[in-house]
Amino acid sequence: METDRMNGMTQGGPVAAIATAPGPAGIAVVRLSGAGALGIADKLCAGSRTPPSSRPGGTFGLYRLKDPATGEFLDEALVLVFRAPHSYTGEDAAEFQVHGGRAAPRRALSALLAAGAAPAGPGEFSRRAFLNGRLPLDRAEAVMDLVAAQSDRAARAAAEQLSGSLGRRTDAAYAALLALCADVEATLDFTEEETPGLLPPERFAARLDRIRADLSALADTFREGRLLREGALVVLSGPPNAGKSTLFNVLLGTDRAITAAEPGTTRDSIEEGLVLEGVPIRLADTAGLREGESDVERDGIRRARDLATGADLELRLVPPGETPLPTPGPRTLLVFSQCDRPDAPPKVPPDSVRVSAVTGEGLDSLKAAILDRIGAEPAGAEGQGAAVNARHRALLLSALSSLDNARALYLSRGEEAAAPAAAHLRAAAESLGAVTGRAYTDDLLDAVFGRFCVGK
Repeated sequence: METDRMNGMTQGGPVAAIATAPGPAGIAVVRLSGAGALGIADKLCAGSRTPPSSRPGGTFGLYRLKDPATGEFLDEALVLVFRAPHSYTGEDAAEFQVHGGRAAPRRALSALLAAGAAPAGPGEFSRRAFLNGRLPLDRAEAVMDLVAAQSDRAARAAAEQLSGSLGRRTDAAYAALLALCADVEATLDFTEEETPGLLPPERFAARLDRIRADLSALADTFREGRLLREGALVVLSGPPNAGKSTLFNVLLGTDRAITAAEPGTTRDSIEEGLVLEGVPIRLADTAGLREGESDVERDGIRRARDLATGADLELRLVPPGETPLPTPGPRTLLVFSQCDRPDAPPKVPPDSVRVSAVTGEGLDSLKAAILDRIGAEPAGAEGQGAAVNARHRALLLSALSSLDNARALYLSRGEEAAAPAAAHLRAAAESLGAVTGRAYTDDLLDAVFGRFCVGK
């Protein structure tokens, strides 16, 4: 990518993309950024008294957009002007607020591309913001999490990370590690006669353990973060006529699955999303487990078993008169269904629930049990800091491993271990630095920003 330096930042070649979702809307935004962006914007606003390139940064004007090649009128739009480094990307940029829908933004984008801009790739604008120091890597990831959030709770967690909470904690640990490393390495820069003395092992251990405790607590937020970002797969299973489809509909609050007294009504799995206490759930209804009477039903039963095996939680329904299979594992919750029937058992085993999809009895207990089994924190417990993603967790675990190696060496071998212990401390700091992008590779950026939508 051709670059030049401006205001201490890098400006890549101009790129453009539609930044809003397609479909009917009041407005749509077409984003343009990079070296020469304002000159390209001028071409669509030809004939105006004050072209975009003549405007101060942070201002906007109303323009009649024309195709620079044909002179055809395209739309009437507000054009917002940003000048480096005071833009999202840190580059010169313009945003065109055209009328919503599909045609108007597509026509504006086509004209920008014809005028010299290149099409932006996924996450191109956020990637440039990171490379120009406008956005640390962890906060750039939070932007995508915020865009993809399926609940207010997930959005709050993303906003917490976007505010810099993860970066502040890892930066504090990074600084503490470098200070500890400097004290350990101090003995290496002196002769035996003038050495200031080895950092006492107990002081070394106390300082390292404080750092380790915070990093360990941060790594432990991964499960909560995964649930809020990806949700949990919860599968309803059990024999025919156990009430799976009825319970499925009640939990969703809509008649999504067909229900009937005839066994084998559900032949294939049906999956829908819902939110419980801010946690996204993928709820799946499956075929009744029995000896299938046809190839189609047998295939549905096989799929039901496969889905239950890979689920975060299996809700195994036990209707009146049925005996549950022995000792389900931690990812299986026994649900004694149809408890409104007169032949339903009055008591059920511990760690199971008793429900009626008809009367609503036990539904609140079932929802609470689902959240407990998938490991979701109670609503309101989040917000103590960002919940890390899989990349962050891998880096934190690597840092913790390096800290453990440094501790073991320093406490067992004393002064002769100063150099290798310091090397492990620096390795831990390097892992922490990668969380916010102090160190990065192109492959890492491709992996992170490749998940973004085009236009962000």
